[in-house]
Amino acid sequence: MEVPFNSTDNNIFFEFDTYEEFTKERVKLNYEHTLKLWYSRPTDLSNIDNRFIQQRTRQQQRATLRKIKVFYFCSKLFKRTCLKKKMYSKGTRLCNDIFNMSSVRDESLYEIYQSVVRSTIGFLNKGKRYDPAINFDELFKAGRLLWTMIAIQVEFNVPLAISDSLFGYTMLYPYTDDFVDSTSVSQEAKKEFARIFHNRLLIGESNYDPKSRFDGKQSKVTELQLPLLLQPYADKIGKIFDMVKFVENDWARRGEHECVYMSLATIHDSQIKSTLQHARPRDGYAPTMAQIEQVSADKGGASLIAAGFLIEGHLTWAKMAYLEYLGFGMQLVDDLQDVPLDMENDHRTIFTQSIADGQTLDEPTARLIQYWYCVPAYEKFADNYLVLSDAETDATLANYVYILIMKSCVLLILEAASRLQKYYSKEFFRELMTFNPLPHKFLRRVGIENKVMGVLRDQWF
Repeated sequence: MEVPFNSTDNNIFFEFDTYEEFTKERVKLNYEHTLKLWYSRPTDLSNIDNRFIQQRTRQQQRATLRKIKVFYFCSKLFKRTCLKKKMYSKGTRLCNDIFNMSSVRDESLYEIYQSVVRSTIGFLNKGKRYDPAINFDELFKAGRLLWTMIAIQVEFNVPLAISDSLFGYTMLYPYTDDFVDSTSVSQEAKKEFARIFHNRLLIGESNYDPKSRFDGKQSKVTELQLPLLLQPYADKIGKIFDMVKFVENDWARRGEHECVYMSLATIHDSQIKSTLQHARPRDGYAPTMAQIEQVSADKGGASLIAAGFLIEGHLTWAKMAYLEYLGFGMQLVDDLQDVPLDMENDHRTIFTQSIADGQTLDEPTARLIQYWYCVPAYEKFADNYLVLSDAETDATLANYVYILIMKSCVLLILEAASRLQKYYSKEFFRELMTFNPLPHKFLRRVGIENKVMGVLRDQWF
């Protein structure tokens, strides 16, 4: 089932004069392209209508794993030789085989891969320069969003680059999480911070000067002029505000790009709403499933529309719809990965709420896979005129990247599920693992995203 979509929205910008108008229209767009689609998807794994789906036997899974191990050994052996690019070509073909994808021109993908490597290393170095005390786990958390933003740049036919604004937005995640999730920060302080930060994002500083440029060095916390309640946390808040200054380096306020800051205020407001997901056993509070679904869709979509605005400065309605769809799907993948931690912290997501209600994770996991394999009507845009990557299928490079996102997210779902076997029925888990290109016992311990970061950081190719 496809969500109704107006192709003319490819040429109309999602722009409004006030934040209230922006929010009102965005809420309607979000529902249409997230929860409406979510509710329409089957809650089992039958009849998945997607040509990229492939089920494998255990023998086929073991054969694929052997190929990966041989490739891993050879790529390490020939890493610094003239065979480096040839190994990359073999890796691309292996990736296409694992994901059941069409072949593409190696040259185009190799250029993107090199750009991703440069961007990832540049991001890690820039993060360390700004904050020498930051740890790798925090940078890794930010790096996951970075890869998504790079993929969006390819899909939107934008030159690959980690601008100041993308760096600032990406780093907001570890810094805001560090503050909001900290048990040493009082609830009163968090509420006061939420109010001040909303204004900082939407309106900016009272002495804002569009001609000034942030030099990338940590600001003096004594200049923040924080309320007394927040002064003990000045160091944390100073870093968060500095990330907004990085954004302001690229997108001037008080002009044609106000929606950039409306989108940033939207993701902040969505994060505040997510506190509704915290159950409180002591006083008997628990969110309803409807509340959880709404907050998840709102927060997931908001995270990527903000990324889109920071990449282009403005978005069409078509791109907004696509990013809402994509963001919600990625949010649910994160939620499935975080089930053990969320259970420990009484944080209710679609998955942990199902467990709390005494249900298995069969239905929400099946629906999530069905959601990802449902090809939306808006997967191509009017400006998607990149060079064809496959003459036979008439697929563009942007379309290839979309499919790669879809297949990668399904693989992450399978990885997370392989670690949560006790929450599934035996029959469903057995069927679910047939969609896995690798043996589930291997996938359970490998840590895909960590491996990808290692490949990029160590510059294998």
